[in-house]
Amino acid sequence: MTYTNHFLDSLDARDMAALEPSLERLSMERDRVLNEVGQPVEHVYLPIDSILSVVVVMLDGAQIESRTIGRESGYGLLHALGSRFAHERMLVQVAGDAWRVPTPVLQQAAANSPSLTRTLVRHAQATTLQAARAAACNALHPAEKRLCRWLLMTQDRLDSEVVPLTQEHLSTMLGVQRTTVTGIAGHLQERDVIRYSRGRIRIKDRPALEACACECYAAIQESTRQVLED
Repeated sequence: MTYTNHFLDSLDARDMAALEPSLERLSMERDRVLNEVGQPVEHVYLPIDSILSVVVVMLDGAQIESRTIGRESGYGLLHALGSRFAHERMLVQVAGDAWRVPTPVLQQAAANSPSLTRTLVRHAQATTLQAARAAACNALHPAEKRLCRWLLMTQDRLDSEVVPLTQEHLSTMLGVQRTTVTGIAGHLQERDVIRYSRGRIRIKDRPALEACACECYAAIQESTRQVLED
């Protein structure tokens, strides 16, 4: 069986057998908050065609996205090996399906299997590398290039030229005001790179989008490949 999630599909038969009885497939609506700061991470979520957003929330309510997680990995993998409590908000950015497994089940399975532990660590490393690169990108690169990077990553995860987004998500992801998002999207639309309307972005010119994106898109793709395939 193919689970359409890289973490699950990379497991050997013995490790999969330990998790399969507890796996649950669920459909998740956009903006659903799955974990809040300070809450225990009771389930590990493994996207199929949904995308999760992990957000850092400041005391004044300001927030910025630290990373997104799609079918290449999952949320809560490290929580199965260490602290169970969330230090970020995690929500559904793009609606769709995901697998979930109780964190204690994954923890116990990993305790009994060095191979599963290695797979957990590799996927957690890949996610951490993305977060580190996103932090540098947010500090050093202009918002338009960061938006192009994010659109490319989202299209890769969805296999679709249409990316369902809202201005609220885009402003959180970029750490800018909605008016800035409107200006950037309008600029890309004028160049016929995208078509933006009613919370949906249609990617019309992928090569132009790649040319517009900063170096971080290629860097994230390459580092993820190296970590997961090494």
